Amino acid sequence: MVAITGGARGLGLAMARAIAARGAHVAIGDLDAELAAAEAAKLPGGAVGLGLDVTDPRSFKDFLDGVEQRLGPVDALINNAGIMVVSPFLEEAESLTRRQMEINVHGVITGMRLAIPGMQRRRTGHVLNIASAAGKVGVAGEAVYVATKHAVVGLS
Repeated sequence: MVAITGGARGLGLAMARAIAARGAHVAIGDLDAELAAAEAAKLPGGAVGLGLDVTDPRSFKDFLDGVEQRLGPVDALINNAGIMVVSPFLEEAESLTRRQMEINVHGVITGMRLAIPGMQRRRTGHVLNIASAAGKVGVAGEAVYVATKHAVVGLS
C-alpha cells in the first residue's frame, strides 16, 4: 500500500496513476479532500483519497490511520506535497517563507516520524521524499524554495 501526499494533482497524481496501474493499493492525501477523493475514485484497485494537511501532525496521523483502516499498513510513504514561491528573496512575504518551510520541510519530517515506526515494527517499508533539482542548484527568484528542497535532499 502506497500513501502519497499532495497526490491529487501534478506529480503526485501522476505517481498515483502509475503505481495503481501496476496493481498496488494507493492512498491519495491532499489539502483538497474532495479532489483527492474524486481522483482516487478514478484509479483501479480501490484507491482512497483523504484530506491531509501535512503542516498539522494530527491531520497527518489521522490520514495514516484512515489509510491503514481502509487499505492496510503503509508499505511506502511518498512525501510529495510541496509549494514553490517565485519571488526575489528580499521581497518574499514572511508568511510565504514560513508556509514553504512548514509544507516542504516540516511536512516531510512529520510524515517520516509518523510512518517509520510502523515500518520498523513490520520490518519492511519505504519512504520516498520528493525533492527537486533545485535542491542541488540555486535558482534565481527561488531562494527559500531551493533551501527547502536542499533540506529534503539532506534529510533523505
